[in-house]
Amino acid sequence: MILQSMEPEKKDTLKVLMLRFEKVTILDFIAPYDTFRYVPNWEVHVVGTSTGMIRAEGGLGLEIPESLFDHSDTDILFVPGGAGINVLLQMPEALQKLRELGSQARYVTSVCTGSLLLGAAGLLKGYRATSHWRSLPLLAELGAHPTDERIVVDRNRITAGGITSGMDFALELVRELEGPEEASRLELWLQYQPSPPMGTGHPTLAPETLLGRVMQDAQEGLDIRRDIIAQLNPS
Repeated sequence: MILQSMEPEKKDTLKVLMLRFEKVTILDFIAPYDTFRYVPNWEVHVVGTSTGMIRAEGGLGLEIPESLFDHSDTDILFVPGGAGINVLLQMPEALQKLRELGSQARYVTSVCTGSLLLGAAGLLKGYRATSHWRSLPLLAELGAHPTDERIVVDRNRITAGGITSGMDFALELVRELEGPEEASRLELWLQYQPSPPMGTGHPTLAPETLLGRVMQDAQEGLDIRRDIIAQLNPS
């Protein structure tokens, strides 16, 4: 009789590259980061197009310890959003590197307007994808199929909607790769039990006057980003 080992089965280490850049929306980044770092067999790397100190939207100082260009592969590629993607959209070398990494990654993922960067890198062509509701239509100009859902899973592409969807996305990715038990453990540990006090967190829930005001507030930034994307995809 052969005695079976009582030790738990060891899992392969999964490499995660998490992009960080000047004027990143910090909640896009930090909710997934603070989830991924608890997964025992995930090796998380924070990378940027350069290393050193940057400033997130709002001025919070952040460190980028590793260069994106020093990595030749990854299991999971993650891109957050923020005003800073406008610069990256105009950096061909960054888009090419994301394209190379994403083409062989096990999962290609984003939160908020990070999906626009994936789209500009050619990684969402023919895929259903989502983004922040104000930028969602721009995905069509990058070859994706815009989908107004909080989390969109299309094969090995997982994209999440606006800023607060990062936690939902992170737990969904853990569920996909590690199973529901591990995702449930993290959801409990993180005490993820959302209960929005105002109930206006989506255009379909907000009063018309509020929606109009927020749309107008974001119009100038949307126009600038649309012009940048139009130059990437002349039609």
